[in-house]
This record gives sequence, C-alpha cells and structure tokens, in this order.
Amino acid sequence: VSPGRFAEIRDTTAFPFRTICKLEITAADGSQWGCSGSLIGPRTVLTNGHCVYMHDHGGWVRQIRVIPGKNGPAEPFNAAISTFFHSVKGWTESQSSNYDYAVAVLPANQKLGNATGWMGLANLSYFSLLGLNVNNSGYPGDKPYGTQWWNANNILAVTDRRVYYRIDTYGGQSGSPDWRFKDGQRHIVAVHNTGGSPFNGGVRIVRPVFDNLVTWKNQYT
Repeated sequence: VSPGRFAEIRDTTAFPFRTICKLEITAADGSQWGCSGSLIGPRTVLTNGHCVYMHDHGGWVRQIRVIPGKNGPAEPFNAAISTFFHSVKGWTESQSSNYDYAVAVLPANQKLGNATGWMGLANLSYFSLLGLNVNNSGYPGDKPYGTQWWNANNILAVTDRRVYYRIDTYGGQSGSPDWRFKDGQRHIVAVHNTGGSPFNGGVRIVRPVFDNLVTWKNQYT
C-alpha cells in the first residue's frame, strides 16, 4: 500500500496489527469514549493521557475494555478490563499535549500481550525522526465500528516533545502507535494524540517517556 493511502486492515491477527487495541472507555461520569492503544508488554497498553484521565469528565476513567486486533464484531484475542492506569503530571495536572501519554494495565490473569506479542520502543534523535517514514494504525470513529485502519507518511516537523505528520486520522485513533519499520524490526517512536490543520501530531518517545514506559512495562509482567 502506498504511503499516504488509507487502508483497512483485513487480517488483524497478523503482526503487528494484532498488538493494536480498540479501547472502549467508561469515564468517571459514566460517559462512553473510544481510543486506540498498543500492547508494549504482556499487560501494558500504551495510549494517550486523555484516554485514561479526562479533565472534563471526572479525572481518572472508571474502566477501559481493551480489545487487541478487534476486527468488526470479532475479538480474536479476547478482551480484558483495565481499571488501573499510569500517566504523568504533565498531563493529569497541566493538561499539556506534550505529555499526553499513559498506560492501561491489564489484570494479572489476562496477559493478552503474551498471545499477540508487541512492538519495541525507540527513543530517536531529532535528525533521525525528521523525514522518517512512520506507520500508524488504529480505530477511527468515522469507519465501521471496530475496524482497524492503517496509514503511513513522513514526519514533517519535530519539536522537543512532539512530531507532526500528514497521516490521515480521525477521533478514536488517539493513543495509536506511530512506528518505524527498519531492518525487519518495528519500533514505536511516538503516540498519536492530535488531529488538526495542516498537520496531525504525536507525543515523541523521548528519553524520559521511554524510561517511564519501560518501568511500567517491567512492573507488570
């Protein structure tokens, strides 16, 4: 599929698409929301801060139903309910888009990541990111429910904490991974969190973010 072209993932049981999760969220006030996420360990799901802590809906969400590789009504790797989350004060207190990342932790008896595997994480430099072709796949709200859609394009701008690109996204894809494919390996380099004009953007996995994610992943094996 050519870069810049939006494509539905028909076989969500293939790697890495099976590691990408539909998130069905119940906020503290009972409202329902959708996001995307990706498994980065047996029990650890990477997503946005705004998917686990909603400032306008009571703070920490009540629960998230995590469905890896969801494909319409099909849930080939089953689903798990997460009620335990980590984010950072840059999001929960300051509501800064630069710090809009989090993890949802799955129950100890539901290590869905052991069935799906997971992509690696990479903390790349400014010059490594600028112009880099990245993939994104998630669950946009404007497509048939529970269908996963992929797109790829180059990173056009890089700041201290964020990357910007023209990847076709829609609400519901918040929290989906931006990953590079190199030498047969896939590494997540950013977490998609905003759509806008002229660019969409994601939170860079800079060293402090990388360190937090590795700590959380290792805490819940």
